[in-house]
Amino acid sequence: MEALKLCCHSSFNLQNHSTDKKQLPIFSTVPLHSKNVSFMKEPSSVSSNSQTLFSSLNFLENPSQELQNKHGVSRNKLIMEFTEHGLFEDAINVYLRMLQNGLQVQDFNFFPCLIKAFGGLSNVKRSRQIHAHVLKLGFLADVYVVNALLGMYFKCGEIEDAVQVFDKMSERDVVSWNSMISGFCQSEDYFGSLMIFSVMIKEHGMFPNRVGCLSALTSCASIESLIHGREIHGFVVKNGLEFDEFLVSGLIEMYMKCGEVRNAEHVFISVVNKELARRNTVIWNVMISGYVSNQCLTKAMEFFIEMLELGIKPDSATIVAVLVVCSQLSELSIGKQIHRLIVPFGLEKDIRVKTALIEMYFKCGHLEDGLKIFRRSQNDNLVMWGAVISNSVQNECPFVALELFCDFMLKYGLPDSLMLLAVLRACSSLALKSNGKEIHCLAVKTGSASDLFVGGALVDMYGKCGYMESAQNVFSRLHQRDLVSWNALLCGYSQNEWVGEALAAFRDMQCEGVRPNSVTITCILSICAHFSVRILCKEVHCFLIRQGWKSDILVSNSLVAAYAKCGDVNSSWIIFEKMHERNQVSWNTIISALGMHGHTEKMFVSFENMKQAGMKPDRITFTALLSACSHTGRADMGCKLFQCMLEEYKLQPQVEHYTCMVDLLGRAGHLKQAYDLIMAMPCDPDDRIWGSLLRSCRSRGDEKLAKVVANHIFELDATSIGYRVLLANLYEDLGKPSEVLKVRSEIKDMGLKKQPGCSWIEVDNNINIFAAADCSHHQSEAIYAVIDNLTREIKRAGYVPHLPLRTALPDEADF
Repeated sequence: MEALKLCCHSSFNLQNHSTDKKQLPIFSTVPLHSKNVSFMKEPSSVSSNSQTLFSSLNFLENPSQELQNKHGVSRNKLIMEFTEHGLFEDAINVYLRMLQNGLQVQDFNFFPCLIKAFGGLSNVKRSRQIHAHVLKLGFLADVYVVNALLGMYFKCGEIEDAVQVFDKMSERDVVSWNSMISGFCQSEDYFGSLMIFSVMIKEHGMFPNRVGCLSALTSCASIESLIHGREIHGFVVKNGLEFDEFLVSGLIEMYMKCGEVRNAEHVFISVVNKELARRNTVIWNVMISGYVSNQCLTKAMEFFIEMLELGIKPDSATIVAVLVVCSQLSELSIGKQIHRLIVPFGLEKDIRVKTALIEMYFKCGHLEDGLKIFRRSQNDNLVMWGAVISNSVQNECPFVALELFCDFMLKYGLPDSLMLLAVLRACSSLALKSNGKEIHCLAVKTGSASDLFVGGALVDMYGKCGYMESAQNVFSRLHQRDLVSWNALLCGYSQNEWVGEALAAFRDMQCEGVRPNSVTITCILSICAHFSVRILCKEVHCFLIRQGWKSDILVSNSLVAAYAKCGDVNSSWIIFEKMHERNQVSWNTIISALGMHGHTEKMFVSFENMKQAGMKPDRITFTALLSACSHTGRADMGCKLFQCMLEEYKLQPQVEHYTCMVDLLGRAGHLKQAYDLIMAMPCDPDDRIWGSLLRSCRSRGDEKLAKVVANHIFELDATSIGYRVLLANLYEDLGKPSEVLKVRSEIKDMGLKKQPGCSWIEVDNNINIFAAADCSHHQSEAIYAVIDNLTREIKRAGYVPHLPLRTALPDEADF
């Protein structure tokens, strides 16, 4: 119990204190026999539900007469009824009218009920007024009145006030202790709740009743404290409460929340033969929900079926839990059957059930069915709107999410933070900066911009839109930064190629005590891969080893890809071989790595091993295979793989597959076949596939086809300077200076500028960067000297260079 003692409040002094004499204003203005009550509300403030009863009261001028109306309804009883039905203002108004008409407060015995009405309003100021009122009247010696004050302050969220009242109690009964245990639990101070439970038994020798035990079990479940939960279980059994239906539910929930499924089952089995407990829907619900939270989804469904077979009628909580099972298992057929049960069980208007049903259809990929239910509902429930918008984003329908969000704004006004979070993700996926900025303004307006999750989503959105300065500004304003917000910043740096900033942020997050996860490492490795910096890749790898990083499939896949792109395919292969678990991405990555480096035979062996391991090749697999065949001149094998993809695996080729095939056929000299393939493909060709054929036309000197291909390219992108230069080079190769001049003049007239070529190489752990016609490198003289020597050597070997027709052309530096 040491952990509980650490949470002990310093104000818990169990000695008696002198009574607080401080008086609060409103009730202090009321004389004990006053007929003029200045703080009375107008009659119009009485709710419509109670108007008839209230107006039927006959307030007598003579206070000595019995306070009873002509229907025989006691006004004291009326206060009780109003309070029980949640009509708190009306209950208070009855008491005030009674005071106005000369109530002898010494004869009023319903202060606990009246105090409960004040607590129901959750208004701290008014709660303190009734406290001052009963203090002035001298009723604080009554334990029932003080117990009611404890409950009132906890409902108002004023824990310190409740503790002070408890400290000053001259007498405490079981209800007093239970109020404290329950109050701390409801205030989410679970350690405090358990501490009170312990002190009550060990130091004061009092034993909690069912209410106290239930609250203590809820606290154990909330903090997953199994050891304390078992102690309370022992206490329950020892005191003969183990068959109490409420405590059975509490025990099952506690064990399920602590991951002790077997112990929860033992508790259930111990009461299942008791008729009342067996037919208790709540107990079955707790079991089903517990199975779901522990991912025992099949057992949850079996329990639901058994429940129906026993004739136990499910309620909304049952249906919601079972629909979650269907969502997680993508069991659309079972979900539809449960949908049919909703009307017979009278749950068709339940908002929670509707929301769970919509989510089930979304999770099973049937968006239209989910949206149909939502549109039929036509309600202003924020949770349902948020669920539909969020699921639309998750199902890759960001435009639907944005449209729904606009509808919500027009009908109901400002959204909550969860809805903003979902819409920001939609903006991120579409890289819509303008919409994202509008959402940012809404977040500021609603006070959600400083929210940790919304702030992280804003950073991610600006990063995806390429506005890293805005992402940095939002990130710097976050009061608290968790791993998600750091990862959003790092991924933004990675996607926008801010290498130095990404590495600096990686160091800063560790300095702030935030431990990186697999997403963080993947972002850093993607930078290593993009810039082919092998030394940096090795540093990250060593960092993982030093940190004792356990084998992670996502990180291992990233390492394989990073080493391959840095030119070290051997290290890629070693890491792949040491992987204890491999998924489809692992196999695709190593196949792509081997193909990239020309190890085609090893690549084909890996492809066969992938199939033997039970992995089904996907479109990415065939893209890697076809690309390797193209670059290594394996035209026959490439054609076979393309047919295999279509016929054996029934995969519809995408543009990237056709691009590989066009490149493969073009390199093999089959230009006509390549052109026919583009014209016959079911998807629209892009400039890359036409550009691949244009390169083949240049290498084969096919001017006629090149003109046709170039027209297709310029229809798609008239400002593409790269392909115009390629066409000019083709004419130059064919010795047609007039055509070359025409193309380059068009480039100049259009104001197009060709970006200079850039490359880099790693030598002795140093990165050396080179640009076209660049002389800034500190060893440029030696480098150009070596180039001259190599040029002379290849000329001696018989190479005749093709010299460009410079005399007929403008200077290339003009472009």
